[in-house]
Amino acid sequence: MTINLAIAERARAGEALTAAELDELGASDVLSLGMLADEVRRARVGATVTYVRDAESRLSALPDTLPAALDAVRAAKASQGKVAGYSLADVIDRHWGSLIEVLTQLKAAGLDAIAEAPIDRIADVPAALDAARTAGIEVRCLSLQKPITGERTDFLLKLRAIADRFPSIQTIAPLPREQSITVPTTGYDDVRAVALVRLALPSVRNVQVDWAQYGPKLAQVALTFGANDVDRVSTIDDASLGKRRASAEDVRRNIAAAGFEAVERLA
Repeated sequence: MTINLAIAERARAGEALTAAELDELGASDVLSLGMLADEVRRARVGATVTYVRDAESRLSALPDTLPAALDAVRAAKASQGKVAGYSLADVIDRHWGSLIEVLTQLKAAGLDAIAEAPIDRIADVPAALDAARTAGIEVRCLSLQKPITGERTDFLLKLRAIADRFPSIQTIAPLPREQSITVPTTGYDDVRAVALVRLALPSVRNVQVDWAQYGPKLAQVALTFGANDVDRVSTIDDASLGKRRASAEDVRRNIAAAGFEAVERLA
């Protein structure tokens, strides 16, 4: 199904599309959807694609105890300066006490930002983000842990409501961190999800794809469907493969091949 011209114009203008309009976009031809999302992302962020390399200052696995987590943050702060990391859902699931108090302690230890908030793992996302804001910790990204089981439009509207309430969040990672073993997504499903987030959330700057999880091929195609940010590029370069196969060089080359300008940003 081709895209309704009135809906396309509203998307280009950065207007908040209705549930019915998002439903119609979701059922449209995937290539037409990608072209519209690409047009919207170019108007929003130009031809620049940012990428982030994993670094020691971006903490990943949350320790089992709060004292161990505080020690890890202090160590990273001492060696790297700016420190980001952890999942807000992991912090909540540890049940270390009041979320505001726990985040305040992590902030005092040197944690500048939480890496992500997977909205399908957090019972009350606005309350959790309010706690982070009160503690003075930035939340970098809204993400998705598992594939969507309900209506995609409901998910998009939930994302938009959160992004509108917390405008400091400027990155959305719409592809799930985990895949279903029984019903894995296809490449078409993935790029459609990327395009719909670009069109449904006009206030959000960055639509992100995980390079380590989804690989260069899908990440490269996703850039033409509205994505503009690539996460988790390895810092490990295997010199035996030659300069062109080094991690950073590889991602820059793939970004350039898709027609964009690669710019590294800090984690």
